[in-house]
Amino acid sequence: MQYIVYDLEMTNRLSEIIEIGAIRMIEVDGELKILDTFQSFVQPKMDKLNTRITNLTGITKKDLISAPVYTEAIENFRSWIGVEDYYLCSWGPEDKWALITDSTFHKAETDWIVNHNDLQFHFSILHDSEKGFRYGLSRALQTMELDYEGSKHRALDDAINTARILAKIYRKIKFVKNPTSFLESKLFEPEKLVYKTKSEVNESPFASLSKLFN
Repeated sequence: MQYIVYDLEMTNRLSEIIEIGAIRMIEVDGELKILDTFQSFVQPKMDKLNTRITNLTGITKKDLISAPVYTEAIENFRSWIGVEDYYLCSWGPEDKWALITDSTFHKAETDWIVNHNDLQFHFSILHDSEKGFRYGLSRALQTMELDYEGSKHRALDDAINTARILAKIYRKIKFVKNPTSFLESKLFEPEKLVYKTKSEVNESPFASLSKLFN
């Protein structure tokens, strides 16, 4: 079984995906080890890159102008994942919904978005009993006495740091297999309605759904 730890960066207005970063991990002698990485910029179709996102991520128009469009980038990502069974793992629920909504918008397949596990939820359950509280990635790293590696709000670096946390909590959580098509999934899962951290501001994980209904 592969553990695909991924992160996405998105535009501000329509939350179109503009970068994909991922880590492939497998279990070796009872521990998760990193095998390789994936990174791709994605050229947005409907939204423009604004100064806020450039200042936040460091991603520029030059990075995106020759980047593959979503359908090509996501096919490259799927090819990199390969045919072996996998868990998709992200920090929080919003990246899963971004994949589903962008794939739906671009008429790309969604049947591969399966076995999704929210590592932020698992970590928060392990480390805090306050109802609805979720750790931001930086705070979770501090809790594990880990320094942030790389640049914040870059997809591959965020995925790497998420993978470092996963390696620490791997034996303490139960991974689930689940279908994740748009119609089969439960859009409003009770444990995911409240989304807050003490040190980081997070937008609604369902903001990207708006373009489906415009």
